[in-house]
Amino acid sequence: MENQAIDIKDYLYIVKRRSKFLLIPFVVIFILSIVLSVVLPSVYRSIATILIEEQEIPSDLVHSTVTTFADQRIQVISQRIMTRANLVDIIKKFDLYSKELKSKSEERVLEKMRKKIVVEPISANVIDKRSGQPSMATIAFTLTFDDDNPGLAQKVANELTSLFLKENIKSRTESAQNATLFLSEESRRLRDKINETQTKLATFKGKNLNQLPQISQLNQQELTSLNSQLLNLDTQERSLHERKFYLEGELAQIDPNAMATNSTGNRVFDMKDQLKLLESTYPSLQSKYSANHPDLLKAKREIDSLKKQIGGNTDLNKMNAELTNKKTELTLLLKQYSDKHPDVLRLQKQITALQKSLTTSNNTKSTNTSILPDNPAYITLKAQLQSIQSDIGSLAYTRKQLSQQIEELRKSLRQAPLVEKEYTDLVQYLDNTNLRYREVSAREMEAQISEQLEVERKGERFTLIDPPQEPLEPISPNRGAILFLGFVFAVAGGFGSVFLAEMLGSTINNEKTVASILGVLPLSSIPYLESKEESEAATKRRFMLLIGTLIAIVLAIIGFHFLVMPLDVFWYKLLRLIGNI
Repeated sequence: MENQAIDIKDYLYIVKRRSKFLLIPFVVIFILSIVLSVVLPSVYRSIATILIEEQEIPSDLVHSTVTTFADQRIQVISQRIMTRANLVDIIKKFDLYSKELKSKSEERVLEKMRKKIVVEPISANVIDKRSGQPSMATIAFTLTFDDDNPGLAQKVANELTSLFLKENIKSRTESAQNATLFLSEESRRLRDKINETQTKLATFKGKNLNQLPQISQLNQQELTSLNSQLLNLDTQERSLHERKFYLEGELAQIDPNAMATNSTGNRVFDMKDQLKLLESTYPSLQSKYSANHPDLLKAKREIDSLKKQIGGNTDLNKMNAELTNKKTELTLLLKQYSDKHPDVLRLQKQITALQKSLTTSNNTKSTNTSILPDNPAYITLKAQLQSIQSDIGSLAYTRKQLSQQIEELRKSLRQAPLVEKEYTDLVQYLDNTNLRYREVSAREMEAQISEQLEVERKGERFTLIDPPQEPLEPISPNRGAILFLGFVFAVAGGFGSVFLAEMLGSTINNEKTVASILGVLPLSSIPYLESKEESEAATKRRFMLLIGTLIAIVLAIIGFHFLVMPLDVFWYKLLRLIGNI
């Protein structure tokens, strides 16, 4: 059984016996790897490195309105520059993918181009200014573009870099401008709202001036004052009524037509008094003398003369006062004398004459028919009574006015709570709007400063520190790795074919196979002896196989030349590949 173990010689015998299963796959796979390493186009990568610089002015002094993180902003800008319009413009500008555009749709070509544009951030461990803890932050990023033409790769990468830098400036400026515009519009809207609220508040104050909270306390004080005034008016009115009653009692006891005397008690005579005196004595003269007596005629002439000077009007008041005086004298005389006494009779005649004269004067058109009081005390009391009545009327009017004011104040005080609520709501809304307006105005100023910061490029910015260069070496394919892998796969394919053929084969090729089947070794082995015809047939088969192989190689070369690439280009690339290896 030890002799039946398979050793290295058996494997070498199997490989020798199955040599064609080893050589054909090996040659085919290795040739394909060589062709693949030569045929695959070289891809060149142009790289631009862009540094993210911090804001020049400290953020404690000027706050930027661009608050997005660098990673987010890089992704947003990447999507903006890789839009359909931008990529189509670049393709037309540099005449990219002209062959692909003839056979493929524009969308597939654009998708292929997007895959060749790569933006990769560069992060570093930095100290966070807010927390003071180390953290990873993006400090730069690279922008790469791959193409089979190194010159085009560099030009397109440069174009993309320019677009990236312009788009960053544009986006930051637009962001700052939009923030300023929004805050300006918000400030204007709040300002209009403040003006509208102030107008409403002014109108509301005008309509409810007496019900405002700041006036309510004054109204309460004024109501108290008016009530006090009303009480004072009551006191004054009672006092005036008492005074009125007193004066009316005094007037009832005073004769309004008493003789008027001067301060010494003597009668003051004027023309009317003289006329009155003559008219009063005239009846006495008539009672004493005849109608032609000189004294009676003289008195008559004086009376007529005085009447002409006075204007022909007889003062009934004087006559009435004289009549009253005569009656008083008669009363005094009757207390001393009897009715038959000459003085009593004389006074009775004078009283009768005065009564006739008074009656005659009342019936005359030229006589003053109004009898006015002539007693100074009566006149004084009458004037005082009229003044008191006027004061009482004035107090009544004042009372009416005060009552109206009190009623208005009470009405205002009753309406004050409702007005106060609405007024407080308006004032609070106005205060809140003013507060919001001040906040927005302050932010608007900060946004304007931030906008100027972006316009002058003093904020965070992208700086090109390594512009894209024309690549000298391709990044793919790795032709050495392809050849090495092709060789490995060729060897594995050859030996795998030998193993598969040996496993599937049913022929007995050595003594060990017979021993494994029969359990005993054969006595001897006779090698296969070829006849002359078999030898010639084998030679013919090998010749035909060689001719077929040559023809296949020629046809493959011709097809490769016309379908894949020209042979001179292939030869140049092959020499270059050998030189690189």
